[in-house]
Amino acid sequence: MTRRKTILILTACCAALLAACGIESFVYLYPITYRDFEPSSDSNYNYFSFRTSDEKNESESSGYFRGFEIYYRIYNNNSTRLSDKSLINNYNTNNPTTAYTYLLSTKLYRRLSCTVRPDDMPLIPGSNGNRQVIIRLYGTPIRTNDGTGPTDKLFDLDEIDNGDSDFTYSSSWDTNGTGKKLAYVEAYAVAYGYDESYKSLYSELFELGYITLTDD
Repeated sequence: MTRRKTILILTACCAALLAACGIESFVYLYPITYRDFEPSSDSNYNYFSFRTSDEKNESESSGYFRGFEIYYRIYNNNSTRLSDKSLINNYNTNNPTTAYTYLLSTKLYRRLSCTVRPDDMPLIPGSNGNRQVIIRLYGTPIRTNDGTGPTDKLFDLDEIDNGDSDFTYSSSWDTNGTGKKLAYVEAYAVAYGYDESYKSLYSELFELGYITLTDD
């Protein structure tokens, strides 16, 4: 009995010391872990399709978890895209807690938005159950670049220009077999939330793959 009391006292003291020292508790958001397929230039698979991780986040991070965000970058050279993807994925493996910052600050990925609720976060609000999400880059999805014109936000090759903040330009512009220009929209998903002080929280990254844009 004495030994049990001693253990309880020590546990309480440790908890009090941690609180007194101002050590913050760590909130973990669970990333998406499954995509239905790897997108390709085949029109039957040229879109993003994945499963959310709402249930795990609601179960273990309820009160912090808010949903999911998508970040993208446009490339006109596949070798450049592959190089960036490799660097991002390696960083995500080795530094998952800071991968979000690396994606935005170093690789300059931009947030995917939509015409229905362009400034609302997150893009995909949380739910009680896991869901299948399908994203095609026409209609409501829009770019978050510096353009101000009505068409500057479209994922349209005619509207993608060297100097756009969401575009990595290469002078070696890829083309298909008929000579038409190609571009690639690489994307990553993250679970999103915030803590008691409204500080944003992000999970590690999940690669969604890329969608191919063709010059019509």
